[in-house]
Amino acid sequence: MATPKTILQIINQAQSELGLVQSTSVVGNTSDLSSQQFLSLLNSAGEEIRDYAEDGWRNMAVEFNLVVTTPITNTTGNLTQNSPVITNISPNTTGIVAQTFMVAGTSIPTAARVISVDSPSQVTMSMEATAAATATALVFSQDTYSLPSDYKTTTNRSWWDRTNRWELLGPDSPQMDQWHRSGIVVTGPRRHFREIGRSVPTQVRIWPQPSEIVNPLQLVFEYQSTDWIMINGVSTATSAAITSDTDTSFLDDRALIKWLKWMRQQAKGFAYDVLRNDAIDFTDTLIARDGAAPTLNMVKRVHPIFISPANVQDGFFPGPVGPNTG
Repeated sequence: MATPKTILQIINQAQSELGLVQSTSVVGNTSDLSSQQFLSLLNSAGEEIRDYAEDGWRNMAVEFNLVVTTPITNTTGNLTQNSPVITNISPNTTGIVAQTFMVAGTSIPTAARVISVDSPSQVTMSMEATAAATATALVFSQDTYSLPSDYKTTTNRSWWDRTNRWELLGPDSPQMDQWHRSGIVVTGPRRHFREIGRSVPTQVRIWPQPSEIVNPLQLVFEYQSTDWIMINGVSTATSAAITSDTDTSFLDDRALIKWLKWMRQQAKGFAYDVLRNDAIDFTDTLIARDGAAPTLNMVKRVHPIFISPANVQDGFFPGPVGPNTG
C-alpha cells in the first residue's frame, strides 16, 4: 500500500494539475489567501467524500466496547403515593446520575427515570409512585451511555451482547421505544437499543434496563467515525478536520485531489462539471471495490451443515423442543 500523501502534498498536487503556483504551507498561513481557500476546500472535500459512501468506508469503521455499569442494589427509600420524589434513600445516592439512570421497585412505574438527584438521600423520578411505601427495596440501573466523540453512524446489525452472546435489536424508532416503555408487554427475549440526541445522536439508551447482577456486562458495536484525518500521519491520533500540513487522510488521496480541483473551480466561477463528474465516477469506483463481498449463490438455498446463526435459536439452546425434548 502506498504511503498516504500529506495534506500539503495533496493541495500541491491539485494546484499543479490546475496550473497554479504551489503553496509552501497552508495550515496557519495567514498571508496567502489562495492557500487559505485550498485548505478550507480540502476540509469540505474530506467531509463530503467521508459522507458520500452510504454504508461508510471500510477503513473508517471502529469497534467500540461498552461496559455496562453494575446496577446499584441493597438500597431502600420512602415513596409517597402520587409523588415522583423518593426520600430517605439508604445508604445514599452515590453513583446515581440524573437522566442516565432508571429506578425500579414496588409501586414504581416500569419506565421511571431519575430526572434529578436532589440530595444524598433524595431523588426525583420522571413518574409518580402508585402507592406509599417505607424503606422499600430499590434498584438503580444505568441505561443511557455516551457514544464515542467521533461517532457518525452505526454499522447495521453490529450490536452484540458479548456476555450473553446475543444480538441486540435496533436502533429502535421512538414509536417502538414507547411501545416497550408504555405498552402492556414491556420486555421480550432480546435487548433493544435506541440512539438519542437533540440534533445528532450523542447517547445510546438500552431497553430493558440492565438490571442483572453481572460484572462486567459487555456490549459491542461498530460505527463509522467522523475522523477522516490522521494527525501527523499517526492512525491512532485522529481528527474530523485538518490540523497541520503533515496530516494524512484515511480517504483516498486521488479522490481528495479530484474533489479539491472541481470545488476550487466552482468557487472561482469557472466551468467545473467535467471535473466534478470525473471525481464522482472515481469515488463510485472506490465504493464498489471497498472491502470484500460475499459470493452470491444463485441455486436453491440449502441449509448449512454446520452450526451457525441460521440454525441456532436466539436463546436457551438447545431448548426443550424438537429432538432435544425429554
